[in-house]
Amino acid sequence: MALKKNLKIAISFIIVAVLFYLLFRKLDFELFRKYLSEGNKLLILCGVLVYLSAFAVRALRWKVLLKHIGSFKIRELAPVIVAGYAVNNVLPVRIGEIVRAAIAGKMFKISIPSTFASVFVERIFDGLTIALILSVTIFFYPFQENMKTLAWGASLFFALLFVFALVSAFSSKPLEFVRFLRGKFPKFLGVFFDFSEKFLKGAASLDSWKKIVATFFLSLCVWAFELAVYLLVSAAFGVKIPIEGCLVMLCAANLGMLAAPTPAGLGVFQGAIVFALESFNVPYEQRMAVALILHAAQIVPTTVIGFIWIWVKNLKISADAKIASEN
Repeated sequence: MALKKNLKIAISFIIVAVLFYLLFRKLDFELFRKYLSEGNKLLILCGVLVYLSAFAVRALRWKVLLKHIGSFKIRELAPVIVAGYAVNNVLPVRIGEIVRAAIAGKMFKISIPSTFASVFVERIFDGLTIALILSVTIFFYPFQENMKTLAWGASLFFALLFVFALVSAFSSKPLEFVRFLRGKFPKFLGVFFDFSEKFLKGAASLDSWKKIVATFFLSLCVWAFELAVYLLVSAAFGVKIPIEGCLVMLCAANLGMLAAPTPAGLGVFQGAIVFALESFNVPYEQRMAVALILHAAQIVPTTVIGFIWIWVKNLKISADAKIASEN
């Protein structure tokens, strides 16, 4: 079992190495260093502060989704979210999402599967929101066909997930159907059915239209904060593009990150930013400078703050996302 986990981690870092090799192989390092050195540090710092501020909004959204379980304070939930992000930044395949649910379950004495399900619903709203933003952006700006295909495909995928979640929120039939199918298929497909059941249980948190609207509105607020970070860092490196360009950067990077197999989406994030800025004729070295610093502005502070909080709380996290207290 340990060998399997170590193999997954090793493969994720091999993927990182390959992606960065592909990104750096045609880079003019002298010009790249020039762009990095000329970055406006004050604007980058402002971007970091805006990014960290968004965790209060994320905590409020999670509070709404957890309302059917209990009443929680934003100041209690925000550091748990940051801790989950910190773990995501050092371990592959978004293990931090499971860690976040496990920490919340331990600290607040609530069901870990139900908590994880609420995190899963968050991701549906994130995916749906950024896919819709990308679709609207592309409608008003003449992008290349491959970008339009990506936008419509992502929008359709998350829209279907959202509709399925709504049906599941107000009816037990989908869950009953999944359980019926589990008995009819071979056991090796159990992972797929486990995933489906978690999804459906998570949808139970959307038990009213008021909650659905509130969650969608807060998701828009979260991504408004994120957009501000992209605008600030782009301005720091003198990238002169319309707001549509920053919206496409935001959407491309985060759609890729939702399924990235690498820690913190390393390589995937940078590749998405470089790809998104290509439509605006930004020099390759300048694109890479923005991609690296923008990512660092997000992952470095959350990783440091998250692990300091984990250390202060005396929590011990294993590679399989189990949580233990040293007390």
